[in-house]
Amino acid sequence: MFERIINRGAVTSLLAARIIYSLNWYNVAAIFSLMAFEFNENVAGLGAIVGSFYLGVGLFQIPGGILAARIGPRRVAIYGTAIASLGVILTGFATQFYEITLLRFMVGSGMALVFAPGITLTAKYFRKGAEGLAIGVYNGAYYLGGAIGLFGWAVLGELVGWRPSLIASGILSLLSALALLISLPRDELREEFKLNYSALRTVLTNRWLILISVVLVGVDSGTALTGNFTVLYLEEALKAPVAVAGVIASLALFFGLVASPLSGRVYDRIRDVPKLLFGLGVLLAIGMALASIPAYYSIVLSTALVGFSTSAALTVGFSAARAVNRGEPEYETVAVSLANSIALTAAFWSPLVFSALTVHFGYRIAWLLGSIYTLLLISPILKGKKERR
Repeated sequence: MFERIINRGAVTSLLAARIIYSLNWYNVAAIFSLMAFEFNENVAGLGAIVGSFYLGVGLFQIPGGILAARIGPRRVAIYGTAIASLGVILTGFATQFYEITLLRFMVGSGMALVFAPGITLTAKYFRKGAEGLAIGVYNGAYYLGGAIGLFGWAVLGELVGWRPSLIASGILSLLSALALLISLPRDELREEFKLNYSALRTVLTNRWLILISVVLVGVDSGTALTGNFTVLYLEEALKAPVAVAGVIASLALFFGLVASPLSGRVYDRIRDVPKLLFGLGVLLAIGMALASIPAYYSIVLSTALVGFSTSAALTVGFSAARAVNRGEPEYETVAVSLANSIALTAAFWSPLVFSALTVHFGYRIAWLLGSIYTLLLISPILKGKKERR
């Protein structure tokens, strides 16, 4: 793999920042039981802060992509990392639960500015023909960071408290922003390039891109539910210790770490996006349905299947989104931003509905309905066409 990298320093800093980014995505789910005890909250409170976070991540994707086209992806990635870092640190000082909900929106909005520029830059620093591998590696770093956040911060929160653990992760994020500032080459903006709103509208209304985005709504819904509710589910349904729940939940991220580069290589060679995404969607739905069985064996298998399938589906989906507009490289970031924006903004309500279903009907019904919903959203991809090289 290393021989395919053009700028190893830049790629290293991007992957390190991606790991810490993901750590701050999942660490709140790991320590929520500690926060809930202090603020007298339950699963509905977790649904509120997860929904707020996803709304922030979703709404600012497209503005971030357009801003990257105007001023360059490097600067936008650094700004976004700094904003998210500040939000994480401030969360550690929150005195009211509504403040946490608002600050998670801030963290999400900062992360929204980082994602698409990060994909564009990582692909840029890999050799031509290895773009799918580059995106797979970048997404793999996300899953590694998520595993650290779910397991490591469950343990750290127990040892030092949830507030110091969040402040520490926010400081790590600030350091990653500094690393990006030092190691990434300055953006090479074409002097003749001007943001063309007609071309921008063409990208934003591309039917194939919108179809991919709808499919990713289902994928992100599955990710949001499994990644954020498994720890609390294990604690409440099986009375699992926090550390044990964190280990089991992090399995999804470890399997995602394996699936990301593997699916990137498969995409580079096959590029039959409809079949790849539908097959992965079926696997995801099965994994979510298995979570409805309140037993360790079924939840372990569930997290493994969901982690593998969502990671692979996101890698394939974002690779296909990036390829929609090969002619104008500045619009690659916009295309990826659109796909991620639709997916995350539409997925924000899934945690809210899931938590409400859990309160009224229990976890079993909530998991089963979540798996059906996910499969329904992914099925339309069969109407798509195989991508041409």
